[in-house]
Amino acid sequence: MQRIDHIVNLLKDYLLGDIDEQRTAEIERLFLEYPRLKEIIEELNSEEELQEALCTYEELYTDAFREREERVLNNILFQVKHRSSIWRTRLLWRRLAIYSSAAAIIVLALFASIIWRQRIVEPKTTEEMINAFTPGGNKASLTLSNGRQINLSDAYSGIVIDGQIGYQDGSSLFDEGSVAEDEMLTLSTPRGGQYQVTLSDGTKVWLNAESKLHYPYRFSKDIRTVELEGEAYFEVAHLKGSPFIVKTSKEKVEVLGTHFNVNSYQADINSTVALLEGKVKVSSGEDYATVLKPGQQSVMRKGKMEIQTINVDECVAWKNGEFMFNNETLENVMKKVARWYDLDIELSSNLKHVEIWGSVSRYDNFNTVLKLIKMTDDGIRFEVTGRRVRFVK
Repeated sequence: MQRIDHIVNLLKDYLLGDIDEQRTAEIERLFLEYPRLKEIIEELNSEEELQEALCTYEELYTDAFREREERVLNNILFQVKHRSSIWRTRLLWRRLAIYSSAAAIIVLALFASIIWRQRIVEPKTTEEMINAFTPGGNKASLTLSNGRQINLSDAYSGIVIDGQIGYQDGSSLFDEGSVAEDEMLTLSTPRGGQYQVTLSDGTKVWLNAESKLHYPYRFSKDIRTVELEGEAYFEVAHLKGSPFIVKTSKEKVEVLGTHFNVNSYQADINSTVALLEGKVKVSSGEDYATVLKPGQQSVMRKGKMEIQTINVDECVAWKNGEFMFNNETLENVMKKVARWYDLDIELSSNLKHVEIWGSVSRYDNFNTVLKLIKMTDDGIRFEVTGRRVRFVK
């Protein structure tokens, strides 16, 4: 067994690339002794192959096997004869060809056992999994009317339409003249993404995670219309006689020149328009319309609109790189957090209306958000499975 243990460690270091010249020569001699050993070692560099090798080890490596190694080949032949599965039969015959002696089988089985068991008994801790949930960043795609999609560079925070479509440093996305004047464009951000666009009239738009902005390459002279799905912050350029209109599935916002935030996700019950500067008219169909003043927010809920006085800093915190919660329900908080960190978050029913107060940077890891929640109620626990986080109490 001492030689086998040495060979197992040698193969393990070889696969990890941690091997010096002397041991390289040793492993080359081993590959000469077992010509196809190198091939099977490289095949074992996958979880499926490692698991299969481990199963073989557990089936074959018994006390009797250690005493009478010559019986191993007979055991393999016996398994081939009595397995009905074509796939399993092929696998065992392949192993029979590869493992030309009992010693080779022991070496590979032990090697697979060590590596595979390390992966099983040393899973990532919950803390390690949480720390792996990193914040979002500059991610977006631009889609043309013909369906052509361009993945935008994360090295930039936005694009600009100014005689051409390009990044903020002036580098162009298209050849000049390749985009028609009436071309309709769609800027889309995924979960965990954000991006900016400066439209042809000079209006600046910040797009939050999991959002879409539909807009023309060039606006007409009489009216400027865009469509929004999700959340965006607008700084509208004032053009006399050319109103700027933002359409969502739940309302229409008309402005002449102003700063405002629209939050209108399809999956959310509420749709809001928050005004920072200027004046906007918010309407829902032909039944209701209101003019907002700075510091006010319209809330569309189940077809009805109400007006609230708000802290505008909270409404645009996301645009400034922050999460800011002022006695906001945990259910609403987690919708925002899930979009930004690209997570599936589930809350037990008794936690949905727990109120959260505080602020954290959007560029902190998810663990910082968890600390904020625990400060609110230390009795809240969480369970992590993949990218799904479940909160219970």
